[in-house]
Amino acid sequence: MFNYPYGQNSIAPGIIVTPDNGNANLKVPTDTFSIYVNGKYVGEKILIAQGDLGENSVKEYLMNQGFTDFSYTIDGKNIYIDTYEENAKNMINYLKVYLRIR
Repeated sequence: MFNYPYGQNSIAPGIIVTPDNGNANLKVPTDTFSIYVNGKYVGEKILIAQGDLGENSVKEYLMNQGFTDFSYTIDGKNIYIDTYEENAKNMINYLKVYLRIR
């Protein structure tokens, strides 16, 4: 017969479990935004680092790549980018690379 010092069904001593009540402001692995250019789905932006610019990181990236003629709308967990059709193909290519490396 085994000798259980703290009882057979007890939690291991020294472990404290507290409820999270939604007060933790830490990033979770499911923080993502779906990216659309002219209505076409491009991919998912996963927020990795705590210091990530979040919903504005995609806009900042595009501006740093020289794109200026576009509108940027955030609706929930979706980012909609509208631009001229001649810019859209190039923008989509840049975004696909960005979403893969970030």
